[in-house]
Amino acid sequence: MLGKFQREIAAGKLKIKWHWLALGVVAPGLLLVAVRLGLDYWAQSQAPAPTPPVVKVKPMIAALGRIQPEGEIITLSAPSSIEGARVSEILVQEGEVVRQGQVLANLDTTSKRRVEVQLAANEVAIAQAQLNQVLAGAKTGDIQARQAQVGRLEAELRLAQTDLQRNQGLYQEGGISAAALDNFRLRVDTVRQQLQEAQANLRSVREVRGVDVKLAQAQVAQARNRLALAQVELDLSLIKAPVAGRVLKIHTRVGETVGNEGILDLGRTARMFVVAEVYETDILGVQAGQRAVITGTALPAGVRGTVTQVGWQVAKKDVLDTDPVADVDARVVEVKIALDQAASAQVNRLTNMVVNVQIER
Repeated sequence: MLGKFQREIAAGKLKIKWHWLALGVVAPGLLLVAVRLGLDYWAQSQAPAPTPPVVKVKPMIAALGRIQPEGEIITLSAPSSIEGARVSEILVQEGEVVRQGQVLANLDTTSKRRVEVQLAANEVAIAQAQLNQVLAGAKTGDIQARQAQVGRLEAELRLAQTDLQRNQGLYQEGGISAAALDNFRLRVDTVRQQLQEAQANLRSVREVRGVDVKLAQAQVAQARNRLALAQVELDLSLIKAPVAGRVLKIHTRVGETVGNEGILDLGRTARMFVVAEVYETDILGVQAGQRAVITGTALPAGVRGTVTQVGWQVAKKDVLDTDPVADVDARVVEVKIALDQAASAQVNRLTNMVVNVQIER
């Protein structure tokens, strides 16, 4: 029993020795691996960090601006000669696209002006008819009557001359007195004078006098001038589109008197622009052809355009910054930027919106 116990102890000691022996063999290897890893980490930590690539940023000129249609906004109003006019009819709606010359609204004087035009046109027709009558001369019946009168007097003259010749022979033979012969002579002279007057009258009715023609022509010209004046007055009462564009805002409704805001606003929204207010200190760096990026609350992604015109005058800012510490008295120059075609379609409903402008140098 004791011998068996001693053998087990001896076997356990043998196993413990083998464990220590294995540990002694593996430990140096693990130590070498740890040392190698530590050296690699230290070497990497001491190495310089890689230099990131340099991204070149284009210098920009910053400014505030406002979106405008091509040619800016056109305000249509009643002419100053028709003070106190009222709108009788609005023929378009906001947002409607109109053509050049299209009637957009009528004033309360339009109906009266149309009647005046018609009356003036009638006067022209009457004056023209009178001129045609003068140019045509006398009526055919009048001419024939004058011709008949001349023919009758010519016959009377021939008869009177025949009587005079016959009675002259009788007078020489003593058949009649000198007084009787004088009566026959007087008869010839009287008929001859009547014939001359009749011939003159016939020539008169046949002849178109230049004086009469000029008078009739002057009357036609005067009537046409009155018609032209009436047409101008009618056109003034018709509110027409001076250019093709879109109705942006209607200020005056039917029955209202035209006020300081006018009747409506019109814009050429097919091509949109941005009017940027560039500080006078930056304006020398701006010229036509430079590209620009426009952003705003409704344009987070931004749109692009090209500088088309640089102003010639320094003035105070019109577009106010929302920054409370911004210099509201800053001196600026207006720069017009034509938006790309796709951008114009994107912002054609955003007239007068304030935007941020970045112009590439």
